[in-house]
Amino acid sequence: MNMHIPFAADRTLLPRSLIKRPRRTYSARYTFNIGQLVTFADLTWTVVNRSPTTNGHQIYSLFRPGDIRPLRVALGRALAAAPSNPAEAERLYNLYLAGLRKQRREDRIRSLLADQRGSAGA
Repeated sequence: MNMHIPFAADRTLLPRSLIKRPRRTYSARYTFNIGQLVTFADLTWTVVNRSPTTNGHQIYSLFRPGDIRPLRVALGRALAAAPSNPAEAERLYNLYLAGLRKQRREDRIRSLLADQRGSAGA
């Protein structure tokens, strides 16, 4: 026979790992759009990727052609919007995409050549 009675467990006896705590959820509200020109370290960069962190900060991947390190990662609070025309921003973003496609193509060729060398030795 089952008896259904209200029961209040003493939560203080449970280990901390078993006590459910509310989790924070952050919604991503980005300051800058992909392809937008921003100022970082007194230089103009193009935003190529963005992602939120678990504590609500914004991380942006930046691209600048002709730089020693053309790709950088920066927190959103370190960036400022650059006065620009949309045509220039789109041109720089398309330049980044073209370089990415070229790199992927070269990686595929290297992979195929490595496969051919591996099968020739077998």
